[in-house]
Amino acid sequence: MRTRARESVLYFLLTLCVALAVAVGMHVFVYPNDFAPSGVDGLATMLQKLTGINAGLFTLAINLPLLIAAWFVLKRRYVIYTVFYTVVLSLFLFVLGRVDFYRYVATGDLILPAVFGGVAQGLTGIMLRMGSSSGGVDIMGSMIQKKVPHRNVESIISTISVCIVIISFFVYRNLQSVLLSVVEIFVCERITAGILKQSRNAVKFEVVTQSLSDIKEDILHRVRHGATVIEGKGLYTEQGKSVIFCVVNYRQIPAFLKVVSKYPDTFVYYSDVMGVRGNFDRTDARKETEKGGDR
Repeated sequence: MRTRARESVLYFLLTLCVALAVAVGMHVFVYPNDFAPSGVDGLATMLQKLTGINAGLFTLAINLPLLIAAWFVLKRRYVIYTVFYTVVLSLFLFVLGRVDFYRYVATGDLILPAVFGGVAQGLTGIMLRMGSSSGGVDIMGSMIQKKVPHRNVESIISTISVCIVIISFFVYRNLQSVLLSVVEIFVCERITAGILKQSRNAVKFEVVTQSLSDIKEDILHRVRHGATVIEGKGLYTEQGKSVIFCVVNYRQIPAFLKVVSKYPDTFVYYSDVMGVRGNFDRTDARKETEKGGDR
């Protein structure tokens, strides 16, 4: 119970920090340089441009109906953190506007505000890691995907974001603002993807071989790594083969490839792994083989 309470406190503090970072990024880099970011923040930015009313009020006004609808469709935990983020973000935007906080007005290279605005907004990836979101199009995408399960939620969100960028052309009346929006969205997505990607990057090897006993010894003792083995057979020859699955870190790739190259009857392919979770300690070769695990 205490662990759950500590986790909730930590998540609320992280949400507070993310909201502050996004608010500062919007106020300092986006608003004074006349372009719209992605999502509901983009709609609020354009409405602020047209009316002169603080974007924080529009952010709250647009998100609250979506959050009320989401309460009946999506997970309650998801909605609670998203409501907190939305309210705090709107408050920070309102305060920054009232105190006339510093704004960066680009006089030369306008790409810098788009880049740093995208970095700030990309920090909302932390919200996704926590199982919530920054509201707006994330909620729209999740709710639409609930009704249309065969549609990918990322494609739904991308479609909505593209529509917002197109609308921004008619607000700012120049192509430069649209291009800055595209740059901001690209940077935002890269930062978000980096946050979502697991820190333990690795490579997955899949080895098809008829020399299991020999290659097994090399993997265990030369590469000093575990693996998982399943038995199969060739589709054409119907000869028995072993398929070895092994996840290694990048530094172990050369050693693994060197081992595999020793066996002419062996086929291997490997690919990047988005993340690795869990750990299997290697104590001795026999125990590792019996366990059939991998780090």
